[in-house]
Amino acid sequence: MAKKIKQDVERFTFGKINKILFAVAIAAIIVGFVIVNSTQTFGTILLVLGYAVLIPLSLLIRPKKSDLESQ
Repeated sequence: MAKKIKQDVERFTFGKINKILFAVAIAAIIVGFVIVNSTQTFGTILLVLGYAVLIPLSLLIRPKKSDLESQ
């Protein structure tokens, strides 16, 4: 009989730091859309920062074990 190997599957967890980064990304995107009507450069920078940097960063960072235990 083949032994079944118990696989330790990590679940995707969205910790406190992930929520904060995601909220900052959404705020940067909203402010970017508002500003892009008046000054193109700064609004565009905020949009790229929100979409290309902050949202992926909020999804890729793994929270610490102590942060998960407090939830």
